[in-house]
Amino acid sequence: MNKMAKGAIATGVGVVLLVGGGGTLATWNQAQNASMGSVVSGDLNLEVNSATNIGKWTNSAGTVVDVKAYKVVPGDTLTYTQDLKVTLTGDEMTAKLAVTGTGANTSFLDKNVVVAPTTIKDGVKTIAADDALTPSVNGHVVTASTTFTFKTSTDARDSAGAKAYDFNGVGYKLVQQAPPAANAS
Repeated sequence: MNKMAKGAIATGVGVVLLVGGGGTLATWNQAQNASMGSVVSGDLNLEVNSATNIGKWTNSAGTVVDVKAYKVVPGDTLTYTQDLKVTLTGDEMTAKLAVTGTGANTSFLDKNVVVAPTTIKDGVKTIAADDALTPSVNGHVVTASTTFTFKTSTDARDSAGAKAYDFNGVGYKLVQQAPPAANAS
């Protein structure tokens, strides 16, 4: 008999033994319920402190102005200040305060206006614009201030005369930050 035939016979006998009861294949598994408890979600919210607190506009001299009637000139600076009640609950909850309505596609912002990062005060403590708010400010009223500077190199007029800047779409929002990554040990 040649080597090929002997190999085929040996393989066939091995398969017959395995399938015919000479070997078994078993899988084991076990399930058990665990008492893991429950979890409650945190909360992130931002609201105007009260109905009477509508925020205020000041010019570069610190004078409170009516933004609807104020006429800006190149180089002028307007600052909007608003008291906001912050809700941040959650063991690892962090959020940053962002200005909305100031992107490139808005009606008033163009190359003529620079928006400074918003400053935040929690009582007398100033929180840097790039720092995330933590649950330590939960329930606090913080004061947010955003400065709008009209460049000196700008033409404040358009083809129809005076240029209008609409601040109605500008506001604040809280943006949750990702929790810190777990350390891989």
